[in-house]
Amino acid sequence: MLANFFPGPDYTLPVSIFGIAIALVFFADRTSIWLKEHKDYDPWVFAFLSLAALVAGLATMKSADKDLGFLNREQTDEWKGWMQSKLVSMPSVVSANNPTLSVAILIYHYLGASKVSGIYNPIRALVAAYLFMTGYGHTTFYLKKADFGFLRIMQVMVRLNLLTIVLAYTMNADYLGYYFAPLVSYWFFVIYGTLIIGKSYNTNIVFLLLKITASIAFITWFHNNEWIMAKMFAVLNQFCNIRWNAHEWNFRVTLDLWIVYAGMLSAIAYIKFRELRLGDHPQWQTIQRGLLILAGVTMIWYFAFELTRDDKFAYNAWHPYVAVFPVLSFAALRNGNAKLRGASSRMFAFIGTCSLETFILQYHIWLAADTKGILLVIPGTRWRPLNMVLSTIAFIYLSYKVANATGDMTTWICGSKKGGALPTAGSGGAGQAARAAGAPAARSTAEEAIPLTTRVDGEESKPANGGERWVDRLANGASASSASSGPGFRMFKESSAISGLNFGLPAKLGAILAVMWILNMLWPEST
Repeated sequence: MLANFFPGPDYTLPVSIFGIAIALVFFADRTSIWLKEHKDYDPWVFAFLSLAALVAGLATMKSADKDLGFLNREQTDEWKGWMQSKLVSMPSVVSANNPTLSVAILIYHYLGASKVSGIYNPIRALVAAYLFMTGYGHTTFYLKKADFGFLRIMQVMVRLNLLTIVLAYTMNADYLGYYFAPLVSYWFFVIYGTLIIGKSYNTNIVFLLLKITASIAFITWFHNNEWIMAKMFAVLNQFCNIRWNAHEWNFRVTLDLWIVYAGMLSAIAYIKFRELRLGDHPQWQTIQRGLLILAGVTMIWYFAFELTRDDKFAYNAWHPYVAVFPVLSFAALRNGNAKLRGASSRMFAFIGTCSLETFILQYHIWLAADTKGILLVIPGTRWRPLNMVLSTIAFIYLSYKVANATGDMTTWICGSKKGGALPTAGSGGAGQAARAAGAPAARSTAEEAIPLTTRVDGEESKPANGGERWVDRLANGASASSASSGPGFRMFKESSAISGLNFGLPAKLGAILAVMWILNMLWPEST
């Protein structure tokens, strides 16, 4: 029985990789083995790195033989990847108290460009784009699959938070300080809670829109009354020694308060667009051209608007209201025709598959001192260019390996069948290796990919129970005995809120939570 609480031989390699990576992160940022230095923003260096990332991305473009569909998997991987590239070139654009993600975001962090309002503002829009894809992906999955089971919730939560939580304890850091994993986790539950209420009526568009409207109103009211969150955090402090700052967390959530709902509504609109076959309407080409022109004008307006704000603090006041415009405009322009939908950059898509890990690990293994400085592999400021090249290669490679390992460990914790790990935001295995090598995805269009579950932040993954659904296995010839028993059991498996649940999962989660509670009580600063 106790053996179920420890990974078996199949997981020796991923657990070892994960453990070695955590140890390396600790020695890099919490010891003096490697030196650190302050960030130094240089607009010419920032421009050069951004241009170099763009050239590399364009040089690795590939085209599919057919239309892959709106916001397809390869495209969302690419989107996350090039955003991550830009952020790398700026040292902490948002500062340690307000970090961001992507190649754009990494550049931004590395050079500390947050002091420049004209750079900070678009980076905020990139963060909004991540959240938009979160809303789009999870909503698409739940409306297509209607699988609200406990297993999928745990797969998403473990995949998103495993690395962040382990680092919080190992590095004696604040879990909320890592920002992105907590934020996306929070919005996942908002999406889930919105869609599970009256889920049997989700096919009714009026009912669905009313639910989303009610959710918007409730979440807006909740975050406009910060004292409620302060009370909740006080309870956590009292009983679990978790010391979170309600004001700071509320600021981070409200900065992108409505963009997730824009993603949800976009998912609904696209599903209805396909169902009603509006693309076959004789006037659709004319309407599409008009929308693309509007999107182009909107992008120009956004950049003019953000550049004319007095500073980034003035822009922040506007951001929740205007972020939707550049995000929707880019999505429209990027999907303007079948050729654009079928093209993607392999380099950016590769980084996009491990974007979660690059964002989290950059705090300690590429940057340093929780993003406040830069890690020096080779001592001496004069070696900084070479240092950046070497540390970047090591950082990306480590992120890729940790992404694979975390995906496999998620499979073990959640009790999914081996090979059915959730290949989310960077989990790996053979599927990711094939994608990195440019192999075509098994399901190429968004319409085909969506029913298989979305990846953690909106990308495609395998079925939520780690393989085929129970009823699919019967249809494919699995023995009746493996299905346990007759129609009564079948009804339970298809309709229960814990469909597909491995009953060892609650025991594992209980043990993990118990260990975390004990660590909090003995070592409260780690939370």
